Amino acid sequence: MAPSIPKVAIPPEKWTASVYSTPDSCLAKAESDKLQAMSFNPSFFSQAYTQCLGRGLSHKECVASLPGSDSKTTPSGPLAGASASPEVSAAIACISASGGDPGKCTTHFEALSKLAGYKEEVKKSSTEKASEFCSKAGWSLLAVPVLWVGLKFIKIK
Repeated sequence: MAPSIPKVAIPPEKWTASVYSTPDSCLAKAESDKLQAMSFNPSFFSQAYTQCLGRGLSHKECVASLPGSDSKTTPSGPLAGASASPEVSAAIACISASGGDPGKCTTHFEALSKLAGYKEEVKKSSTEKASEFCSKAGWSLLAVPVLWVGLKFIKIK
């Protein structure tokens, strides 16, 4: 009897996309450009301890003077700050109180999205669209009046 190929939810050719991207329906998109900024120095604490011993301090003094964390870690996002903790805890409490129904906690999610920097698309008026087009066109827009006058005298068959 030949072994059967297991059925998987994500095909193997899309595994890297599932790691480095987010689903299309997700509002919190992954920032893949910040992945290269992440760094971890496995010898950070041993170097700090060795330098401390080199200054002539005892083992207990060196252990007490070690920094709490590596200073080269990637900075956290806007939702991890102290100013965001009330909104995050309120959203967590709402989800746990509603039994996991996200429809009942939309106000909390909207507050979190504004805190994270998400902005709704603003409908542009026709004058704003025209002014953007003119600013992008630049000097080449000066040819329009010349062509307008020139086409009055030239007839195209």
